[in-house]
Amino acid sequence: MSRYKAKLTHLSIKTSFVLLLVFSAVSGFSQNDTVRINSDYQIMYCSATNGTVLPMQEIQLLLKGPKDKKWFVSFSVNNSPAMILNGNEGIDFSEYNMSLFFKNTSGHVKNYTIELKEAWLEDLSPLVIPEKYKSATVQVMPLATPEIEDYHPKVKINTSQRYAAKIGKNSSYSVWVPKGAAILKNESKIEDHKQEIELKIKWPDHEASNYFKLIETDAFGCNSDTIFAGLEVVKSFQVTFGDNNNLCEGQSLVLTPIIDLPSDYSYLWSTGENTKEISVDKEGTYNLTVTDLNDNQIVKSKIEVSTQKSPVVNIEDHVVIDDENPILDIFEKGSTYLWSDGSTDSELNISESGKYSVTVTSGNGCSSAKSFSAKMKSELFEINLPEVIQLCGNQKMNLEPSLSIDQKYRYLWKNGSSDPSIDIDKAGDYWVKITDPDGFQQTANTKVIYHPNPIIDLGTDITLWDGESAVLDAGNEGSEFIWNTGENTQSINVNSGGVFVVEVKDHNGCLNKDTLYIHHRKGEKFGVFLGEDYSICSGDSILINPVIEGNPVYPLQYNWLGFANKTPEIYLKENGHYCLEVTDANGNTESDCLEINLLPTPKIDLGQDLKSYADKKIVLDAGTPNCFYKWVTGDITRKITVQTEGKYWVEVTTDSNCTASDTIDVGFLENYPYVGLPKAFSPNGDGHNDKLFVRGEDVKEVTLIIYNRLGQKLFETTNINSGWDGFFKGQMQDIDVYVYVLEVTFLDGKTVMKKGNVALLR
Repeated sequence: MSRYKAKLTHLSIKTSFVLLLVFSAVSGFSQNDTVRINSDYQIMYCSATNGTVLPMQEIQLLLKGPKDKKWFVSFSVNNSPAMILNGNEGIDFSEYNMSLFFKNTSGHVKNYTIELKEAWLEDLSPLVIPEKYKSATVQVMPLATPEIEDYHPKVKINTSQRYAAKIGKNSSYSVWVPKGAAILKNESKIEDHKQEIELKIKWPDHEASNYFKLIETDAFGCNSDTIFAGLEVVKSFQVTFGDNNNLCEGQSLVLTPIIDLPSDYSYLWSTGENTKEISVDKEGTYNLTVTDLNDNQIVKSKIEVSTQKSPVVNIEDHVVIDDENPILDIFEKGSTYLWSDGSTDSELNISESGKYSVTVTSGNGCSSAKSFSAKMKSELFEINLPEVIQLCGNQKMNLEPSLSIDQKYRYLWKNGSSDPSIDIDKAGDYWVKITDPDGFQQTANTKVIYHPNPIIDLGTDITLWDGESAVLDAGNEGSEFIWNTGENTQSINVNSGGVFVVEVKDHNGCLNKDTLYIHHRKGEKFGVFLGEDYSICSGDSILINPVIEGNPVYPLQYNWLGFANKTPEIYLKENGHYCLEVTDANGNTESDCLEINLLPTPKIDLGQDLKSYADKKIVLDAGTPNCFYKWVTGDITRKITVQTEGKYWVEVTTDSNCTASDTIDVGFLENYPYVGLPKAFSPNGDGHNDKLFVRGEDVKEVTLIIYNRLGQKLFETTNINSGWDGFFKGQMQDIDVYVYVLEVTFLDGKTVMKKGNVALLR
């Protein structure tokens, strides 16, 4: 049950004063004219009950003054500034009830002293205020403050409910219930300087609107009156929902039923959940069944949830503000705004860098919040990075941007690096995103262009013999040239040995150089030539005879590298790289090399000599596919079939013209003893042809194997007198054709292999 606590409020005091008229005393007053407070007045007052929020208690004092004269008097309360009673109108009666309103919210007895200050007649003649009757002190008692817990303005018919209340330790109380209700329990006890009351009330058996009140009377005899208006006795509890049935886009909505009566309830939503509240993120109809567990009363309710768009706050996480126009405007029609500085306009005037936030609420009640950082443009760092960088050849560089403000930064380059700089070794577009400590980011781009270094090819090293010269050309017309000889032309003429270096600088400023070694020899130039590379068949050899051209000075010396052979000619038969050096009498050495590549020779194996039956054919296979074949029979296929005795040979040639051959003797047997199996058998138990046996003559050894169509072995025997009965693993096999393999060795040692089919019948 929900608990409600109500307290009686303390009465407050209200005084009505007017401005005090200050006057000067004049002569001529009568000693018999006095103004005084009647001594017979009420000293103690209870705070008013059944009042407003701050009830006032009226205090009355009887004043006595001159007869048949208009008189005036000023007064003060608790030494407050003096005020004139009844204002400028004065008093026309000899007795006058002075009415004041006091309040007491202190919780304690409060004293109020009313003191007459001065009195005078209409002509300003002073009046005497006897000291004895000049003042009066009254006490306003504190208002009793009972506390009632577990109160609810609605109750269900024929139900009993418990209530708890607290009153002053020395107070008494009375309880009032509506007609038809009954107080089942009314007990009190003293706890911690308070009197605790336990009540149990049975409510009427009919619907009605009434009141329920608890009145406390304190030790001074003053009453409190706690009235809870609108106590409604109803037949059933009601289940409703608040006005918020709009589901903001991208958010969730908590559906909370409002039940007008306190009790113990169970909940069942159409979603299957059984909690009081559920969170939904889709629009639709949501049904709720609520059961009062005290009396099993069931009430059903539903709520329609519709989706509403949430406003879009178009503000970046980091906003750069123009110093000359520092206005951020996010106006959206129908929306309201609340900025972090409390302003509610769509515009925010930002005068300094910092963190800000805004909540935008659209007309449909959906809100979106956004926090962001703002920085004045003048305070934002700048990146200094060349727009274009030109490099040459394989040149590398370290690219590091220059920043206008010295502070810590975070870097992100296009290649994913987070270092302050990156190494450049190829052309392309490069960018870097740099973030300052406040999260503000700037991006800079640069384009790296690579120019190739000039290509210089002075050629291979050369040898100049006596009387020879050569032109060295660096190419790259229009470039700048520097030779180590001191010349600066594109080409130079040389006629001596040495090292020649040229450096070339093209119009892009790219440099390159090349070096050429020139060897000078005495005598005339000669050459050594071994001819083209050779391919030979495996097992063959070739004679190499070098050719000498030119005019060497004899005698010549020959040196085959890797061999002990010093002769000009040599037989070669292995794969490899072979080089020959020839040196003349002047010590000039020339050389040449060649490659020997061995080609595969086909492998042929017709096998052992063969014998077969006269009615059988024999297939001879030359092997080694994709070759050229020549048989003794004149056939040119890889395989041939023979039926006559004789010597058969084949010659096989590859496409690289390597050849091999083989020979085989073939013979045939005549009138050999018969051996075999019947075409079918019928294992039906009739005693005829129930088993499958091998039949033959002069048989020494036999092996019979039976397979089914799937290649599964069903039967095997090496005993000619043991036959197959058609069973496999205790089960008769189906009518079908089965495969047999029969190998027989005759008494003379000859062997026969047969394969065939046999039918199983029933």
